[in-house]
Amino acid sequence: MIASKGRFVSILTLMMLGSLALVGLKVASPNMERTAEDYLRKANALDLAVIADYGLDKEDQDELKTLQGASVEFGYMADLTVENGEEYSKSESISTFQVTEGRLPEADEEIDLADFWKDRYQIGQTITFTKKEEGKSVLKSQTFTITGFVQSGEMLSQKDLGSASSGNGNLAGYGVILPSQFDSDVYSIARVRYDDLKNLDAFSSEYKTKRAQHQEELQDLLADNGQKRLAGIKANGQKSLEEGKEQLQTAESNLKNGKSQLEKASSSLLH
Repeated sequence: MIASKGRFVSILTLMMLGSLALVGLKVASPNMERTAEDYLRKANALDLAVIADYGLDKEDQDELKTLQGASVEFGYMADLTVENGEEYSKSESISTFQVTEGRLPEADEEIDLADFWKDRYQIGQTITFTKKEEGKSVLKSQTFTITGFVQSGEMLSQKDLGSASSGNGNLAGYGVILPSQFDSDVYSIARVRYDDLKNLDAFSSEYKTKRAQHQEELQDLLADNGQKRLAGIKANGQKSLEEGKEQLQTAESNLKNGKSQLEKASSSLLH
């Protein structure tokens, strides 16, 4: 994990994303591991993910694109409240979503939900998300029409999906929408797939060792990004504050001038 002024950039591993499910698989039969491995290969599941509290700006993206022997795909994600769901932008090639019913979103305001929500929702039904109390919504629309159901290579458990910043703090489900439906200037997640890990068993010690090496390299690459981004945010905030003060001073000056002119005009009328 990389931290600056609290948590800024977190590097998550595939094992962390489905920790409880994967721990269960480790002690289960080899057949279950093979089934999981086949599923992860089919989804072209990520090896590492970079997630930033304040998003991945152009500098972050350019730096990640310099990774050798790796494919990087950027996307969006957000915690929303409908029994604590999480929305992802549709992946192009890394950690793709597998459709179990219906189709993937093709237009604005369309959504696919987690396969295990089939008993709660139906295709054609609409679903509305609640905005967070503080700050602006990260979505351009709050209501979506369900077009299908999917399984995710990043969410292997149906019960322990991880933590959320909204609701009661626990994820209860997830959905997929088009990237264009996110109202954000920066990406929130980068999925990384390494060439030398593609043909390795995700449960093998060789895979874990090599992935750990890549994680260290990624940490070194992004080590100072948190401080730079924080400094940039502070600088922009200070600039906005100074511009606001200047506008206020101008308004006060105009008010004084207007008052003075009014007094002069009033005095002239009296004389």
